[in-house]
Amino acid sequence: MQSVTNNKTNLIESLKNANALLKAEIRERKRAEKALQELVEKYQKTSLQLRTLINAMPDIVCFKDGKGQWLEANQSMLELFEIEKVDYRGKSDIELGEISSFYREAFLSCHHSDREAWKKRTLSRGEEIIPKRDGSVKIYDVIKVPLFYEDGKRNGIVVLGRDITEQKQTEKVMIRLASIVESSNDAVIGNTLEGIIYSWNSGAEAIYGYSISEVKGRLMSMLAVPERPNEISQILANIRAGASIDNYETVHIRKDGKHIDVALTISPIKDTEGNIIGVSTIARDISDRKQIEKSFEQLRYQHQLILNSAGEGICGIDILGKISFANPAAARMTGYTIKELVNSDWSLIISGNKANNKIYKISAQKNNSDSQVTTTLKKGIVCQVTDEFFGRRDGSHFPVEYVSTPILEQGKIIGAVVTFKDITERQAVEQMKDEFISVVSHELRTPLTSIQGALALLKSGLLNQAPERGNKMLNIAVTNTDRLVRLINDILDLERLHSQQVKIVKQTCNIAELMLQTANEMQPIAEKAGVNLSVRTVDTKFWGCPDKLIQTLTNLLSNAIKYSPKGTTVWLTASKQVINRNHTISSDNFTSTVKTKCLYSYQVLIAVKDQGRGIPADQIESIFGRFQQVDASDSRQKGGTGLGLAICRSIVQQHQGKIWAESTLGEGSTFFVALPILDEI
Repeated sequence: MQSVTNNKTNLIESLKNANALLKAEIRERKRAEKALQELVEKYQKTSLQLRTLINAMPDIVCFKDGKGQWLEANQSMLELFEIEKVDYRGKSDIELGEISSFYREAFLSCHHSDREAWKKRTLSRGEEIIPKRDGSVKIYDVIKVPLFYEDGKRNGIVVLGRDITEQKQTEKVMIRLASIVESSNDAVIGNTLEGIIYSWNSGAEAIYGYSISEVKGRLMSMLAVPERPNEISQILANIRAGASIDNYETVHIRKDGKHIDVALTISPIKDTEGNIIGVSTIARDISDRKQIEKSFEQLRYQHQLILNSAGEGICGIDILGKISFANPAAARMTGYTIKELVNSDWSLIISGNKANNKIYKISAQKNNSDSQVTTTLKKGIVCQVTDEFFGRRDGSHFPVEYVSTPILEQGKIIGAVVTFKDITERQAVEQMKDEFISVVSHELRTPLTSIQGALALLKSGLLNQAPERGNKMLNIAVTNTDRLVRLINDILDLERLHSQQVKIVKQTCNIAELMLQTANEMQPIAEKAGVNLSVRTVDTKFWGCPDKLIQTLTNLLSNAIKYSPKGTTVWLTASKQVINRNHTISSDNFTSTVKTKCLYSYQVLIAVKDQGRGIPADQIESIFGRFQQVDASDSRQKGGTGLGLAICRSIVQQHQGKIWAESTLGEGSTFFVALPILDEI
């Protein structure tokens, strides 16, 4: 019983203690709830103050969480996107773009720029363009501040933006105005009230010759002529007094010291309060008359340069038939000085020294003793003559073709211009062509005659009883057929190369192998001619057509052997070197200077040297022309046609190379072939 009583007592005591603890906990909870309520009220009050503050801001403000969902945005932001009535909190840019479809692209752009800011993990700044429904746009300078937790995870992002639309428009206007000023042909100069230059456009640079760096910080008085030392200071005094000056004509001095006439418009520059803070000067060059005179003088000078540089002779003839002007080419061709020609009668050239001159008589008969120039002066028509002879000061004559053109002034004939060309070389070329045709005709006829005779004998059956003689006739026919084919091939090769009808198939080939192959083919011919053939190759790669290079070397070696006396040596050598624009080439056998425009860095120089009769200096270049030989009789004596070197030059040029010759009469000649190569030295 006592035990039960004790238990009840303990239970009551425990309940009392628990009740006391519960009351204490309730009191503590009430205090905590009160504190929490006070904190909530304080937060709500602070949040309201913050919201009031950001709503009062003209800038756009937006807070987003780590997922990019909007937490808070100020009124400017809501108005910008027209979502004032939308429950935007908790929504992403993409979701808001679906709600406000007009701004979908703008929201997407914001979404991407947010991601970039988080990616960079630092404050970012940029311009964002927001289109409006009225067709205008708003431009904002936007700052984005990404926020992160301590563990590096996204916490949120703060977006701040300022409307810079008007600023941008102002900048455009200023740029447009600056462009107008800068592109003006007039000089637009800004200077202080003291006359110190601080702005200078391209028009000023063109008129005065100074660059901005040369005049900035200097006084406007630097443009004044010494004769008017106080002019600019007086102008500045008037401007400070509030006056403006319009179309004031004066004289300024250029950087080069030249005086120019200018018209000035000078105005004060005022600030927003109307205070004069500077001077604007617009200067226009009014030296029209001098400019026109200068242009005419330049034109006259250019015409004089053209006359002096022309390769054809040009003479002006007045209405009386006297020479009014002559260019250097006319003087050079006729042997007179320009001074001797001017004011002389045109007959001085057209007749020259008539004494004992049959050529003149023939020419005079052709023109019925009346120059076509006279016809031009009388009738005002253009006359062209192709078979006239003009006289030189030394009494000799030269063939010309000329055109006489009337000089008209307001429809009246006041003279004529005669342009003439010495056609001596052309006639020589035509003569060479005639020779060539004659040679080719002979060369074609000779083998054809032999072939025809041999075949006729064989056909007649007279050689059936003499087989050896029949074989001899067949050999003659075959030999002459080969000769005929070679001649025709040369002519065709040259024409095809010249017209670029031949397609050269290029490949990588070895220069040494091609040289040795050529030498081996030419060795029997050299032995037959009693000429030694010396070869020194170089092992290098070449991008080209091996057959065409062998054809070139064969031609050069064939010529060297043909023109070399018995017992002499023909050398075929090669060397490699770096290509320079003007490079002196040296080797064991020769030294030469060659200018090249080859795009390669290295080249091989092949030389074919003989100990023959040599080539005259005045023919050293012409031998590479078509139908050209040192001596026309060579085509008969040596079997040439005058086409080989022309073919060689065409082949070499198609390989971006160069071919030339050097020679000393009585000692021999060296032919050079320079070709770009693939490998280095």
